[in-house]
Amino acid sequence: MNWDSFKDDESVIGYLSKLPRYKNSSLKSLLNRGKFLFSLMYCHLFKIDKPLFIVLVTNNSCNFKCTYCYGDYGHRKGIPDFTTRELLKIIDELKEMGTRILTLHGGESLLRRDFGEIVNYAKLKGFYVSLNSNGTLVPKRISELKCLDNLCISMDGNENSNDKNRGKGSFKQALAALEAAREHKIPIVVSATLTRDNINDMEFLAKLGKEMNFRVQYSILYNFGDVKDDVRMDDHEIRRTVKKIYDLKKQGYPIYYADTVLKGSIEWPASYDNARFFTKKDREYTKDLGLIPCYHGRFKFQIDADGRIVTCWAHNRADAPNIRNLGIKKAMERCKKEKDCEHCCFLANIEHNAVMDLSFKNMIGMATIHLIDSLKIRRQGEN
Repeated sequence: MNWDSFKDDESVIGYLSKLPRYKNSSLKSLLNRGKFLFSLMYCHLFKIDKPLFIVLVTNNSCNFKCTYCYGDYGHRKGIPDFTTRELLKIIDELKEMGTRILTLHGGESLLRRDFGEIVNYAKLKGFYVSLNSNGTLVPKRISELKCLDNLCISMDGNENSNDKNRGKGSFKQALAALEAAREHKIPIVVSATLTRDNINDMEFLAKLGKEMNFRVQYSILYNFGDVKDDVRMDDHEIRRTVKKIYDLKKQGYPIYYADTVLKGSIEWPASYDNARFFTKKDREYTKDLGLIPCYHGRFKFQIDADGRIVTCWAHNRADAPNIRNLGIKKAMERCKKEKDCEHCCFLANIEHNAVMDLSFKNMIGMATIHLIDSLKIRRQGEN
């Protein structure tokens, strides 16, 4: 589609609104999930690098001002958002480049009035599509989200500690979003950012996940050096926290991570206070440690709403290659060329890297998660 042939974004949105509404199902969602795995095996077999997994930040604004936000989206000023046409061009080009998984992110994506049309278009293009949201607008716009393959809601703990991290009233809003998604049978993950304020709430979230049928993805802060000492965990606290996550998983709670990922984080061979990733210069030290290699910059990239492409948020450089002046392909090539990181301790990164490394155990675990989640979508069609 030549999106430049449209007069303006209003005419583009008008066109999108007339497209068929994508009706997700267990089988369709499972096929889109499977395409990623088969593409991954193909790329490994023929030694091809492709952006199979893309995190696309749709806008620079957020209605929250979380103190630990890696992108400071609650305070960004003067940075233009992608227009509707720009987002559609990005989606089209990613499809041509072989992208299979598209995670839409913010900021808060639902602040975009065109978001429902963007999601529908991406699903019609054949992507596996997930959304990360703070949940505030989910109940109001739930009808636009029913075609999602996954919805990730941010919730850091019980009401007191969550609201301290994310703002007054945010817990109740996130809970309402979870209820709305559960009612419409959209597979849910809760993303919990762990700080010193909420590490005692991990069991609360695990129990809530079991009760409401969602998985919990705990995360340690990326920008640990930029947050206040009273919330930043030290090396001992981080290891103890990850051990607690591991114990909760062993007790049967719906924890997102594989055992190998959690053990790798518990046994991270450096102090968390000083080194949370290893680079090429550390090879002499890391060569015999059996660490999971990093595939960000080969199979996975993040595209920020300001146009920058980074391998992951731990390397959120202000001077990162930008698609606004380089285009997507050249920006990705530069990002890949400039990548120095080879191993890290961040749980979500290790999980994705373990799958992209074609670890049999992790692939089976992830396949099981996707099978279960896709069956939830099937039940939606039956109700």
